[in-house]
Amino acid sequence: MTTYNREAVNKALPMVREAEYQLVRAQDKLDSARSWGIWDILGGGIISTLVKHGKTDDANDCIREAARLMERVQAIMPEAYVGEAPVREGGFGRVADVLFDGFFVDLYMQGRINDQREAVKEMLARVRRVERELMRMNG
Repeated sequence: MTTYNREAVNKALPMVREAEYQLVRAQDKLDSARSWGIWDILGGGIISTLVKHGKTDDANDCIREAARLMERVQAIMPEAYVGEAPVREGGFGRVADVLFDGFFVDLYMQGRINDQREAVKEMLARVRRVERELMRMNG
């Protein structure tokens, strides 16, 4: 990263830490969605489907907040770009999961949850690298 003044680093660091917190929360929500997804695959029914989607919605809210914070950090420090936020909107898969609630649709949705978990993990690693760099710059 380019050298920045201490004031810029002190302004960015709390936002990066909050973004990290939001991504950890998203991971927790996606872990819970994955567990509910397994239950759904095993025949959990509409309740498990709805809870699973509620958890993924909560995770998406956390991811959006982390992305918003990192956009603010990037405005201060352009090198702090961490990539696109891995928000997965429901779309057809969600509708199919609720309406058809079958084994193959449940497997498909489980794959989407797993993909999103991996993408959040990668984004979190990038945010943590930015945090370490800011801490190093702050001396």
